[in-house]
Amino acid sequence: SGSNNIVLAADGSTTISGNATCSGTATGFGGGKILQVVHIFKGDRFTSNSNSMTDVTNLSVTITPTAANSKILIQGSINGGTNRNNLDSASAIRTMRSIAGGSFSDDNKLNGSTDGSRQRITFRCLAAAYNNDHMPGGFHFSGVDDPSYSVGNAIIYKIQVQCQNSYIFILNGNSTNSNNTDIYQSRSMSSLIAMEISA
Repeated sequence: SGSNNIVLAADGSTTISGNATCSGTATGFGGGKILQVVHIFKGDRFTSNSNSMTDVTNLSVTITPTAANSKILIQGSINGGTNRNNLDSASAIRTMRSIAGGSFSDDNKLNGSTDGSRQRITFRCLAAAYNNDHMPGGFHFSGVDDPSYSVGNAIIYKIQVQCQNSYIFILNGNSTNSNNTDIYQSRSMSSLIAMEISA
C-alpha cells in the first residue's frame, strides 16, 4: 500500500482512493443489492365483471429468495380499466401472496392496512368515458414487501380484480374489441416484476 493507492488495514478492510473496475463477477457484497429479477408479461385481452375478487389469468410471478431477510420489490403495469358510459364506476386491484405453497393472502405491504370490514387493495381503477369503448388507460404501481420465509421457499405474487356493480373490467383492450386502427382499439402490454433485494 502507499499514498493514493490501495490501503489494506489491519481489520481486514480495504480502501481504494479512486474508482474500481471489475472484469469478472463480484460476490460477497451486501447492502441493498438486487439478487434476482423475475417477470411475467401479459399481452392478451382479459375481461371480468365479477363482484368478488377474481384472478387475472397468467399475471403472477414466482420468486425464490436466495438469501435470508431479503425484501421483495414488486412492480406492476396494469393496462386496464372499467367499461362505463358517462357515469363513473370503480374496479379494485389487489396483490395476493403465497409462501411455500401456502394459501394466498392479502396480508402484504402492497395492499392497504386492515381497517374494520374494509377490503385491503393495491389501488382502484376508476372509469368515466363518454362512449362505452373509450375507457381510461393503465396504471403502474410498485411497493416493497417484507415476507417471512425460509431460504428456498417459493413466493408467488398474483393480481386480482373486482368490479363495481358488474361493470366490466378489461385488460389490454376495450369493450367493443373491434379490429381497426382507432387508438382506443389498440393492444397494450401488462406486466408484473419481482426483485429480491438483499438486507
